[in-house]
Amino acid sequence: MQGPPVPDVEDAYRAILTPTHWVADKNRPSSAAFDDEVFSVDLKSRTTPQATAARFRMTLNLVEFNCGEARVLGFDTRDERDQIVPDNLAHAHVYCDLGSSQRKKQAKKLALACKVVPL
Repeated sequence: MQGPPVPDVEDAYRAILTPTHWVADKNRPSSAAFDDEVFSVDLKSRTTPQATAARFRMTLNLVEFNCGEARVLGFDTRDERDQIVPDNLAHAHVYCDLGSSQRKKQAKKLALACKVVPL
């Protein structure tokens, strides 16, 4: 069962951990960073960019997006703990139940809507 929906006014941080999730010449995330049925984010109101980046061995970049804007695109952010790191109270999951080709198209729109967060 999914957790409660995150309010539309909330923003979320997505850590970019692999080069294939980044378009270097455009300084933005690639759609691959959002092209999964479920992916993890941290809620901005509950953490800092530095704390989010520090949770990973190597964070290449950090981006943020608005949960309401993402929801319009088909990405539903839910307030859920990470079973591996349960003390991360900022953690949430983003669900996208669109078919593969539609999800890829919407993932590109979400990637373009992201803001790069300085670390």
